[in-house]
Amino acid sequence: MNPSEITIAVTVYSHPQFARQAVASALSQSVPVRVVVVEDCSPDPTLESFIKAEFGSRIEYIRNPKRRGIFGNWNACIEQCRTEWLSILHDDDFLAPNFVAAMLMLAGHAPGLDFYFGQTVLVNERSEPLPDNRYQKLKEPWVKLGLADVIYGSPLAFPGQLFRVSSAKSLGGFRASSYYCGEWEMWAKLIARSGAAQTSEVVAFFREHDAWNRGTNRMLRSGKNIPVTIVQHKRVLALFPPAARPKFDRADYLRHSLIPVLFLLRYASSFSPRLLRYYSRMLLLSPAPHWRYAVFQRMTRIGGAGFIKLASKLWCRMNRN
Repeated sequence: MNPSEITIAVTVYSHPQFARQAVASALSQSVPVRVVVVEDCSPDPTLESFIKAEFGSRIEYIRNPKRRGIFGNWNACIEQCRTEWLSILHDDDFLAPNFVAAMLMLAGHAPGLDFYFGQTVLVNERSEPLPDNRYQKLKEPWVKLGLADVIYGSPLAFPGQLFRVSSAKSLGGFRASSYYCGEWEMWAKLIARSGAAQTSEVVAFFREHDAWNRGTNRMLRSGKNIPVTIVQHKRVLALFPPAARPKFDRADYLRHSLIPVLFLLRYASSFSPRLLRYYSRMLLLSPAPHWRYAVFQRMTRIGGAGFIKLASKLWCRMNRN
């Protein structure tokens, strides 16, 4: 791997206030690489002129003929990539200046893989680090990962990855119809193919948004995220060789990924009756990590799905502005 074989593709749609920082972070790498901006038919008619005025000939600007959606746009990045290695960066996230250098060093330590990534820090809309960073720090300078490391979830927030384009194409690209687990599915397929490696260096920053109508928040509000996650968990299990393939075990899954009570309090008031019943059953099957969780389970056992919806309505009334 060398810098001439690497492209950073910045996907843009509706965040001009953040896109400047995203593109600038790709262009400010200590080891320069090709940078393209891929616009997914933004409703903002000034976005292209804004980006071009800011960065000029330092970038290549590509606009999809029609809107393809988040994972379809990632496939557009793959299709437009003229190098063997690609990193996709959302317009509201940004890279550390050492990202490319860290990936080159990591590939030197662990050659021949299809997927490399580093540590990601969660930040707020003001680019300030959040105290609750759900991505655990590595104790070693770098580690290799196998399929067993991604059974229960994606190993990284989206920025800060580098993958082999030819391998992604051979796997059919990202699932364009996916609306939640598309990246986890691709990373798992690449890892099943050749393994992956992660550096302990911080290489990227993932921005969390509080807005109630944000795409991720809409998914959480619908309640479909956990059923979709379980489907993807089963897909990962199916990638194991037949002789070593684990069977799906709902109790085992819930030991690793129990239903969070705070998630239910925040979002269950907007769930459909069917999903409320689904979550009440899943909650009662989850192992209680502490007495407060056990109390919530007991109340659910008594009041059923109606208790969860009532508790969520009360919580939202007290906590939402």
